[in-house]
Amino acid sequence: MLGALRNRDFRLFWIGAFVSNIGSWIQSIALNWLILVLTGSPLALGIVSFTSTAPVLALSLFGGVFADRHDRRRLLLVTQSLLLLLALVLTAITLPGLVRIEHIILISLLTGIVTAINGPAWQAFIVDLVEPRDLPTAIALNSTQFNLSRVAGPSIAGVLLAAIGAAGCFFINSLSFVAVVAALLVVRPRSMAVRHDMGSLWKTLRAGIGYAVGQPVVSTVFVLTSIMTVFGFPYAVLMPVMAQAVLGLGASGYGAMMAATGVGAIIGSLAAAWWGGRVPRGKLLIAAELGFALSVLGFSLARILAASLACLVFLGFFMIVYLTNANTIIQLLVPDDLRGRVMSIWTLVSFGLTPIGSLLAGAIAQVQGAPLALGIGGVICGGAAIVIALTRPPLRAVPAGTRLTVAGEPPVARTGKPATFSPGPPD
Repeated sequence: MLGALRNRDFRLFWIGAFVSNIGSWIQSIALNWLILVLTGSPLALGIVSFTSTAPVLALSLFGGVFADRHDRRRLLLVTQSLLLLLALVLTAITLPGLVRIEHIILISLLTGIVTAINGPAWQAFIVDLVEPRDLPTAIALNSTQFNLSRVAGPSIAGVLLAAIGAAGCFFINSLSFVAVVAALLVVRPRSMAVRHDMGSLWKTLRAGIGYAVGQPVVSTVFVLTSIMTVFGFPYAVLMPVMAQAVLGLGASGYGAMMAATGVGAIIGSLAAAWWGGRVPRGKLLIAAELGFALSVLGFSLARILAASLACLVFLGFFMIVYLTNANTIIQLLVPDDLRGRVMSIWTLVSFGLTPIGSLLAGAIAQVQGAPLALGIGGVICGGAAIVIALTRPPLRAVPAGTRLTVAGEPPVARTGKPATFSPGPPD
C-alpha cells in the first residue's frame, strides 16, 4: 500500500507537500481570524473566499495548457515561489498593522490565480515521479498527506495564533513553502511527455477538452464529480450553521465536527490505496458516491452530536475514496501529451465549481434552512450515482489494477505497454 514511498523523489515531494499544506492551513485559519478582527463581517469572509477560488473556475483550463507546454517541475518551482512571496507580503503588511481588507482581497485574488496554474501541473507531476504500478498508491498517499495536514494545521494554528499572532502565522506559512521548493530542486522526474509545437493556445485547449468529452469513462467521471462538487461539497459551508443553529453547539462542537470529517478522510485515503488493486474501480467509484450521498443526507437529518459525528466520519471517508479513485482512473487513462489539460478539467470540476455550489446551497439555506439544503444536495448526488450506474456501462466496467485503457484507444501507462479491458456496448 505504501509502495510509492519507496521512491526517493516521490518521498521527498510528499514530505515537502505535507509541510507546505500544514502551513497553508495555518495561514487560512489565521487569515479568517484577521478578517473578522478587521471587519467583524461574515460577508467579508465570503468575499475573500470567493476571490481566492473564482480564478480556479476561470483559469484552471489555461493552467492545463501551461502544464503540457512547459517543464512541470520548473512551472511548479515558479508557482510555489510566487505563493511563498505572497505569504511574505501578507506578513510584511500585517506585522506593522498596515493590513486592510482590500489588501487581503487583492492577495487572495493573486493567490487564486497562481493556484489555477499550479493545480493542473501539480496533479500531472505526480505521474512523473513514480512507476505506473505505483501511481494509484501515489495518488492515495497524496490525498492522505493533504487530509493529515487538514487535521494538524488548524490545531497548530490555534496555538500559534495565540502565541505569535496572525503575522507570525503568515510567516510560518511562507517558511513552509521552502520545504516543497527544496524538494522540487532535488527531485528528478523519471519521464516527461515530449512537448511538440501544439499550435495556438485555443487549439491546444480544444484538443484537451475534445479528449475529455469524447472519452466515455473520463467524461462520465467529470460529470459525476461536477454534481458532487456543486450539490455535495457545500456541506462544509453549512457545517457551522448546522453546529450552531441546529445542534446548538459552540466552537468546541464545531471543531469536533471538522475533526470527524478529517478522521474519516484519512481512513478513506488509506482504504483507497488498499482497495485500488483489489476492487473494480468503476463499481467502487459509484459505491463511494452513493455512500457520500447517504452520509450527507444522514447529516442533514441528525439532531444530536453523536449522530452528526458518525455521519461526518462516513462523509469524509466516502468523499476521499471517491476523489482518490476518480483521480486515479483519469490519470491512468489520459495520454501523457494531454495530461496537464485533462487534469486542469479535473481541477475545475473537483474544486473550481465550489463557489457555485456554495452560493446555491447558501441561498437555499437562507430561505429554507441548512438541513433542507443539505438534504436536497444528498438526494441529487445519490440520484446521479444511480442514473450513472444504470446508463453508463463503460464506467461500471473499469477494473481494478494500474493499467487501464478502453477498446480502440492507445495504452495509457508511461511505459507504453498495453493493457485493455472491454467497456461493454456503447451507450
